[in-house]
Amino acid sequence: MRKAVSMAWGLLLVPLFFARGETISVSVSSRFPDQGDPVLVEVSVAPPPDNLAMVWKGRTFPLMKAGNGRFLALIGIDLMEPPGKAPLSVVADRDGTTARLDLELAVRERAFPVQVLSLPKKMAEFDAGTLERIRREAQELEVRLAAVSAPAWDLPFLPPVEDYRPAGFGARRVINREPRSPHAGVDLHLPAGTPVRAIAAGAVAFSGEQFFGGRSVVLDHGGGLFSIYYHLQETVVSEGQSVGKGERIGAVGSSGRATGPHLHFGIRAAGGRVDPSLLFGPSFH
Repeated sequence: MRKAVSMAWGLLLVPLFFARGETISVSVSSRFPDQGDPVLVEVSVAPPPDNLAMVWKGRTFPLMKAGNGRFLALIGIDLMEPPGKAPLSVVADRDGTTARLDLELAVRERAFPVQVLSLPKKMAEFDAGTLERIRREAQELEVRLAAVSAPAWDLPFLPPVEDYRPAGFGARRVINREPRSPHAGVDLHLPAGTPVRAIAAGAVAFSGEQFFGGRSVVLDHGGGLFSIYYHLQETVVSEGQSVGKGERIGAVGSSGRATGPHLHFGIRAAGGRVDPSLLFGPSFH
């Protein structure tokens, strides 16, 4: 048996398994998220169902057990998401009965800064071999970022550095008068050697060298949540290694395509490129 319930927004409370009179409620941290916003999804149901999942952008993600019948998930409103309606569903199963709750977010347009840069030709124009390397590295990274594992993160998240002063998220970059891809993370300008730490528990999905990112680390925190660290001076973790929240993973540097020491820090949440700084705000404590 299947029961579908639709609503425009809010806290949803409906019978989940009618034979037992159980209910499920779903709430989100933002009713009208902006482009680039992470959104926290909370599901409350007791006792826990046999299976519980979230469906976003055609993909299915597991939820994290938060105790007392609560389950959490993170979705990301991509910084290039078109403004308008964005459907989200929660599906719960028990004893052959399925309940599906369909929600609808209303994405708002966000005004991003425009960053005009003048760079030496060697930093802005590339030969065919370099372009092929860039394309290959981007494809390989996207494969890793598409993985969905069991959630390992918990709240609150920890900033990747002690002195967290971010800049530049979503900036529409114009390099040598040519528009480029938007800046999908923040830049943290700090002295070389400054320790960089994991924002949450997880596993190392990537640790290696990239053309643009230089020495790079990508952590898989489960449930479709990834944190990205570029331009490191050194990395001290290996692929497949488990890391704890706050564990040192490397140090700030200027490797790759960087004009000086800084950390590029990015977040992918259920496929969306979001503003990392919002994870450290009041909605995520």
